[in-house]
Amino acid sequence: ELVNCQVLLKGCETSGYVILSASKAHIIQREHNPVWKHGTIVPKTTWVGALEGMQYYATVSAGSPDTPEENIQWLSVENIEERDSSAISNVPEMVGSGQSVGGVVSETVGASDESDLSIQLQRIVSRCRCEFYYTTFGETGVDKIPSGIPEIPPVPRDLELWDEINKPVEAFTLMHYDLNVFTNSLQYAMILDIINNLVLYVDPKRKEAFEKLQRLRFKLQLQSTEAQRRPIQQLQNHLRTLINHLRRLEKETYSVHKSLLEDPISEALLAQRGSLEQQVNECKEQVIAKGEELHMMIMCYKESKLAASQRLSRKRDNKDVSLVRVYEICFKHAQWRLTQTDGQLGIADLVLSNFLYTKTAKSDDSVEHLSELGYITVTNLLPNQIYKDVLVPTLIHASMPVDRQRTLRLFCRDRPPVGGIAVKELFEINISPITIGMTYQFFKTLFKFCFPEKDPDKLDEVDPNVVESDISSTSSSSGVSSGTLESAHSSGSLNPKETKGKKARVKRKESKFYVSMSEKDDVEKMKERAEKNMLFICVKVPEVPVRVSYKGEKEKNIEDVHDVHLLIPTLEYNNITWTWLDFLVAVRNHSKRVLLSQAIKQKIPLWPKAIRSDSNASPQDEDKAKLLLGLPADSKSLKRSLFGPHKKT
Repeated sequence: ELVNCQVLLKGCETSGYVILSASKAHIIQREHNPVWKHGTIVPKTTWVGALEGMQYYATVSAGSPDTPEENIQWLSVENIEERDSSAISNVPEMVGSGQSVGGVVSETVGASDESDLSIQLQRIVSRCRCEFYYTTFGETGVDKIPSGIPEIPPVPRDLELWDEINKPVEAFTLMHYDLNVFTNSLQYAMILDIINNLVLYVDPKRKEAFEKLQRLRFKLQLQSTEAQRRPIQQLQNHLRTLINHLRRLEKETYSVHKSLLEDPISEALLAQRGSLEQQVNECKEQVIAKGEELHMMIMCYKESKLAASQRLSRKRDNKDVSLVRVYEICFKHAQWRLTQTDGQLGIADLVLSNFLYTKTAKSDDSVEHLSELGYITVTNLLPNQIYKDVLVPTLIHASMPVDRQRTLRLFCRDRPPVGGIAVKELFEINISPITIGMTYQFFKTLFKFCFPEKDPDKLDEVDPNVVESDISSTSSSSGVSSGTLESAHSSGSLNPKETKGKKARVKRKESKFYVSMSEKDDVEKMKERAEKNMLFICVKVPEVPVRVSYKGEKEKNIEDVHDVHLLIPTLEYNNITWTWLDFLVAVRNHSKRVLLSQAIKQKIPLWPKAIRSDSNASPQDEDKAKLLLGLPADSKSLKRSLFGPHKKT
């Protein structure tokens, strides 16, 4: 149990740091009575933990990338412990933000001197409570049961009914209550850096061992049963030879050491002992490396045999699949305000409620992922905006309580990998009807918040330096050589615009389809393809009604729409091998094509009707009608039918 504790977290790619504090933190371990699992008795252990009065603080500005330890601004006890928010003890609390989210921790009041370079800490998450629960079952056997628990439960009589209701399952649950978050762009990047490089950190040695294991698994898939046994036998013989050599060196070292006891000042014996000790250490390293390699080869060989036998047993056994492990992450309510660089002026408010993520592992090696979101709203906080509600669910049943609504549901069932390629047996996304109101200024501001190093106005532009470097490296594979381009320039058959367009097309073609694998073997190719690709057996996204409003950058834009009713069609794909990028591109292209046609159909009837009713139409309206509808600008042609035969006038 800890009281008034704080932990500092810092990433390796961004400047600044985050401090996590809690007024009270406790973890309790409980040893329960043993239980029956799979016909045997096993010990049961639970862990229960809670963080009360938890807060997150982060630096407002970037500061120095390498902040020394003595310059870290730690929190005082007054900022950590829980106390009455109405009580005011000093002047900074009277004029400051108190204990609310977004407040800056400072010991001074008002503006500070220019020479004061102290780091400012901002409260990015106000006081909240976090709990976690973990249940685990130990190894099988009575000898593993703690001695302090003498009672052993009797064997249940009705095994089938007991298995269905009270079967032990390992479970982990992390629960957050109300979250109130304030972050600017720097703090958002800092949190992502900490998650990627600290929370999800993997030891390089462990990662290297896993890559070796994966490579060995793919290598065994290319070999027959006899071919798999032969390398194992050869490695066993080589390992035995190394062990015999190590024993011989150890005997020689022992004899030299015994001789040194009789003549301790002999230089020849000292040099011989040093040489032998060096050879012994090198031989031991070789034995350890070869032993690990042999262990991996035998493990992969047994896995292949076991997988084949399990596939046969599953076909013969028709019993129901049981749960093995369950993970849950949930929070009740969260409000996230995206702010400008100063950490105070708001950009958008994001409200989420009733979030639940569940990961379930079953006995047939399948894994199910379920993610649900009860309610979501996004509000535009920029000044002088025509649309304030950026994203709001469209309520179909107004009488339904808010806590029972589901705005988003995502379900995915994974099968065991086949040939190293992940298999998505079912991938389904359900979205409730939504209303979208977007402005170009809001999009540009939000894009700069998430990607401050990129310019939203230059997303479609191609860097000429990148194109030149890519065109020179891909000319041989794409059939466009530098000599051809030079001759085209000299003859004048290609102008600079055409050449630039061809180079851009070649760059896109190279980045998507042509991958240089001349220096890679078959195993490395299999490994890369398995990491990138997945087999989608069934993908289904039901139709989603959407109401869209959009305002462009200028005062009047041809793409401006207001309260347009669109319908995202049902998407369904079966037995397709894709990457996640391929899946997103396919959904985007299909939805874009359908939605664009729907939007044009809703805008077409408005302009001819308006032009017919107004005989003195402006030339600008006539030009728009001619561009979009293909109509001549003269008044006689406007009277003709759009889709029927042209009548003579």
